[in-house]
Amino acid sequence: MIVACLIGLGGGFAAILFRYLIEGATWMFSGGHTITASGFSTLPWWWLLLMPAAGGLIVGCLVTWLAPEVKGSGVPEVMVAVALRGGHVRKRVGLAKALAVAACLGSGGAAGREGPIVHVGASIGSLIGSLLRVPVSQLRTFVGCGTAAGIAATFNAPIAGAMFAGEVILGQLGVVSFSAIVISSVVATVLSRHFIGDFPAFLVPAFNLNHTYELLFYAALGVLAGLVGCLFIKTLQWIEELFEHIPVHAILKPALGGLAVGGIGILLPQVLGVGYGAINDAMHTSVPLLLMLGLLCGKLLATSFTLSSGGSGGIFAPSLFLGAMLGGLGGAGLAEILPGQVGSGGSYALVTMGAMVSATTRAPITAIIIIFELTNNYTIILPLMVACILATLVAGQIVKPSIYHARLLRRGIDLNTEHDINILRNVSVGTVHMKPSLSVQEDASLEEILEMAIEHGDRHYVVVNRLGHYIGLIHLDELRYSFFNEQELAHLIVAADLVHRDLPTLLPSDNLDLALKLLGNSGLDTLPVLDPTDPTRVEGIITRDAVIDTYNQELLNRDMAGETARLVVAVERSRSVDLGDETLLVEIEAPPQFVGRTLKELELRQRFDMQVMLVKRREDDKGLTRMKREMPGPDFEIRKNDLILLLGSAANMKKITSL
Repeated sequence: MIVACLIGLGGGFAAILFRYLIEGATWMFSGGHTITASGFSTLPWWWLLLMPAAGGLIVGCLVTWLAPEVKGSGVPEVMVAVALRGGHVRKRVGLAKALAVAACLGSGGAAGREGPIVHVGASIGSLIGSLLRVPVSQLRTFVGCGTAAGIAATFNAPIAGAMFAGEVILGQLGVVSFSAIVISSVVATVLSRHFIGDFPAFLVPAFNLNHTYELLFYAALGVLAGLVGCLFIKTLQWIEELFEHIPVHAILKPALGGLAVGGIGILLPQVLGVGYGAINDAMHTSVPLLLMLGLLCGKLLATSFTLSSGGSGGIFAPSLFLGAMLGGLGGAGLAEILPGQVGSGGSYALVTMGAMVSATTRAPITAIIIIFELTNNYTIILPLMVACILATLVAGQIVKPSIYHARLLRRGIDLNTEHDINILRNVSVGTVHMKPSLSVQEDASLEEILEMAIEHGDRHYVVVNRLGHYIGLIHLDELRYSFFNEQELAHLIVAADLVHRDLPTLLPSDNLDLALKLLGNSGLDTLPVLDPTDPTRVEGIITRDAVIDTYNQELLNRDMAGETARLVVAVERSRSVDLGDETLLVEIEAPPQFVGRTLKELELRQRFDMQVMLVKRREDDKGLTRMKREMPGPDFEIRKNDLILLLGSAANMKKITSL
């Protein structure tokens, strides 16, 4: 609880400084003008065009040279850190993110500051947890605390901050973790109110619901918000694909996106920056209908260009902006059709803001609570619940992933699948221990191949032509019959007759998920890895066992290690842990038959379907005996008195322990 308070203070101060940093950057880029649309509109057209490009260039430099994680909203990166990295966020990310977002938003980039403050708050929580060396489960909670603190301080909404951390970042609400998150959220809110003031982020109008049948209108706006939210997600994807195919260096792409934003800003300066001023105007019905329609389209495009080109900023504020314009249009239209019989346009703008956030983030509880905390009016709850839930359902039917998950899916990360798939997709083939490729010429005789096999003992050989270019593989297992017929076949068969030519190949940049799929589809346990600079040459040979061993190493490293460590401790106490489904984790002393042999020679996976998770070895250190834990590879040799941690079925475990 004390640490939660510290993280709340850190997140609150970060949110306050973040706001002043953005305002200072805006003042610098705009030549002393204010952050409002009226301030931007007084600038010359060429300044509006080039200003976001200059900010984009700065962001490109920070992303390329300092931290690639700072581009985008930051929320997906925090979700990945919690789900796949045990809550670890690199220390430099917080500062780099603050600088990048200040440059992007201060120069007119059309994005929000809420997502980035989530990233900064998460980095504070991760840093404090790492310094205290807490278990991974607590480190994830501390990241949630930093997230909640940032959102709470930004919106002056402590409940919404806590719900966002639980609903979006952690994906669950445990009693202990949620208690700490609430404390951080409250502390950050108190700090924000002390330095900035106790008022909501927007100038919220009074909400009124004149008749019950208005719920039907709010429901219709919820459906429309779901459709616009889908359009927003798809537009981000389309423009991101466009920028991926533009043949310029990555450092220049945010500047190109800034030029596009500047072009939109010349016509609609209200879309530049965070856009809170335009949101306030829409809620107070001071924006003409045609202008609201233009701002709806302009903001959607401007935000997409900002983020998809590699800029840094959040999507929370743009979602609120789109919702305010859509709701303002709907409210104004209803007021024309049914004068005096419906609520104000500001009421419809408020509710549709929450619906739009629900449609893009798929976090309806957070959206409902944040709008409720902005208004402090219980009357808004019913229309808000109807609109937010319908928006979430409609958007989910058309575009399955949220705006955060969609960006992760483009990187091959699916947080809705099991963690092992994500680990496989995030580890490259180049990190796997590869065997050096022993090659033979395509005209080498069978006698030469067999002599080479006896000398080296390898099971697979690369076949190359006279130029040294890769042709295929020879599998030694297929030559067993040839040993008994060597005299007859030795001079008749050459390597070209035995080679498998059309095997799938891998590159070092491919992931382990692809490697396992290709190994499974080919029915082989070995594939060649080609040199990316010269695909006619083989860099090494990768085996199924090496891939699985690398996966197990990553499993323990990532934590998953928090859970694995607890299992290891439990095994040390009781020598056996039942994991369910008749699967056991057992610690045994190395049987005499194992001593002096490598894991590759023992073939425990092939013979018993058992996996060696860990080996503990007694070592003398200055007269003291200590246990050293090692993650064994295929060439790890078992010694006497080693303790082996085995994972497998109960039936196979009996066979091992009976040796």
